[in-house]
Amino acid sequence: MNYLFYGFIGYWALSLTFFVFPYKKKNVFKHQKYQKYRQRKSIIHISHRGGCRENLENTMQAFQHAYDLGTDCLEMDLCMTKDKKIVVLHDSSLLRMCGVEAHVKEYNYADLPKFLERVRLDFAPNDYISTSTCKTPYMPLFEDVLKKFPDVLINVEIKTPDPEVVQVVNDLILKYQRQDTIIWGARFQKQNELLKSINPSIPRFFTVEGILRVYLLYMTGLLPFFDIPDDSMQAPLYTDDFYLWKLQVANSTSEKFQQMLFHNFIWFLGLMSKPLFYHLHKRGIFVYYWVLNNEKEYERALKAGCHGIMTDCPTVLKQYLIKNKLYGKQ
Repeated sequence: MNYLFYGFIGYWALSLTFFVFPYKKKNVFKHQKYQKYRQRKSIIHISHRGGCRENLENTMQAFQHAYDLGTDCLEMDLCMTKDKKIVVLHDSSLLRMCGVEAHVKEYNYADLPKFLERVRLDFAPNDYISTSTCKTPYMPLFEDVLKKFPDVLINVEIKTPDPEVVQVVNDLILKYQRQDTIIWGARFQKQNELLKSINPSIPRFFTVEGILRVYLLYMTGLLPFFDIPDDSMQAPLYTDDFYLWKLQVANSTSEKFQQMLFHNFIWFLGLMSKPLFYHLHKRGIFVYYWVLNNEKEYERALKAGCHGIMTDCPTVLKQYLIKNKLYGKQ
């Protein structure tokens, strides 16, 4: 029994030592932009879909507005059309944005339908944004975004990550020499492995599987001894708006109950995240929280020790960071 006790104490002492002084480190963020963000005492400002509570999401107007504000990173989603064009759009389905029960891949780029007059916002119960105020009410090409904003970080999720789509996206990234200013990823771990096989030099964000794996290893003390395959942990904070929205779109009582459980589970993880984020940062991994839109949510994220905040309200986040001397472009 004494051997088990001393073995247990020894294991946790070794785990704690390598947790505080990790030996398994990454150095994938080699570009000077990333080094600057790692070293400065500020929070990375990330505009979710360009800031979709201030402008129509994933449009050139939204990206231009966020860029003019001085955002550090534009977040967007990519799909491919029938004629092999990579467009910026969150949903592979056209139903929410265009009112058409079809998918992007069924249309040539020139034939894509127009946006609805009002578009329902994700993560916001009963909220819409009018397309009449948008001067660029169309799905932009990813190539045009790369050309228009050559000096900003871009975070992209590939919504339909089959080999052909990933290869076309990678070709565009290489064409415009953006591999040092892109973070990309997909929904599932096997899809992230596909991205890695096509271009291992581009940093990848965690999948949900990857996030849960890290937390499991963290809670068992095993994390310091394991490699982490991806490079940027982008965790949902599960805000009040997000929770209410999920309850609204739930199709049954059991789904609503699952959302209640998940809401409390994410809250519990947030309570124990600060040491984890410290460890990840020491290992060269960025941690972002999404999607946060008010000061209460920003403060909650900062208490957890995150390095970046993703928001639908880039103006509000900028003002908050300036007020708290956490804005990196003052």
